[in-house]
Order: sequence, then structure tokens, then C-alpha cells
Amino acid sequence: MPILVGSAVRFKDNGALRGVVFEFQDDGAVAGLNCLSKKLADSGCGETTHEPVENLEEVEDVWRIGSKVFLQSDGPEFYGEIFEYQDDMAVAGLKNLSEKLNNLGCGEQTHEPVENLKLLS
Repeated sequence: MPILVGSAVRFKDNGALRGVVFEFQDDGAVAGLNCLSKKLADSGCGETTHEPVENLEEVEDVWRIGSKVFLQSDGPEFYGEIFEYQDDMAVAGLKNLSEKLNNLGCGEQTHEPVENLKLLS
């Protein structure tokens, strides 16, 4: 799969270094990353960093930013759109929540463990 804005990626030379692509620079040769893994953030790069695309690969078990997912524990009527990842991509931030999910008192957004999410088809 091609790496796009919103793709969750890991470094080919160190799979513990992960982030989400938010931009491309240098004619697409360099990706800007945010939602960084703890190990990458702790390396001193702050909240964002840039890495050559040739050293990145998409994380296959993590959905892109903008993907619509639902809570497996509650069913397909409880859904939202991924806007960020936290805790080394173990938790997804959801926005544009369904009425049923919003009625649970979440407000405009909520966070949910990725293991409880499934792609809305």
C-alpha cells in the first residue's frame, strides 16, 4: 500500500519508532510525522519529526487517520472517525461520533483502545 497522509508508519530500521504521516516535503521524499510512539518522542524530536519515506513502511494493523470505525463492544451503531493515536498507537481518538456514541456522554470526541475497534464497512 502506498504511504499517504494519515497513514500509520514505522521506521524500517527500527520498528519501535512509529508515527502518523501529516505531510510530505521535498517532492514526497520526506514525510512529516506526528502522533509519535513514546520511543520516538523520547529520542528528542518533540511532538513532530520528519523522516525519508524510503525508511518508512505502513503499519498494516493500524487504520489511517480519517478511517471510520465502530466499537466492537457496543456494535456498528456506535462509530466515529479516527483523528489521532496515543499510547504507542494502542488508543485511537475518535471524532464525528454517531448519535448513539455521542449520547453516551462522550462530548465531541472520545478515545478508545484500538483492540475494541473494527473498521466500519
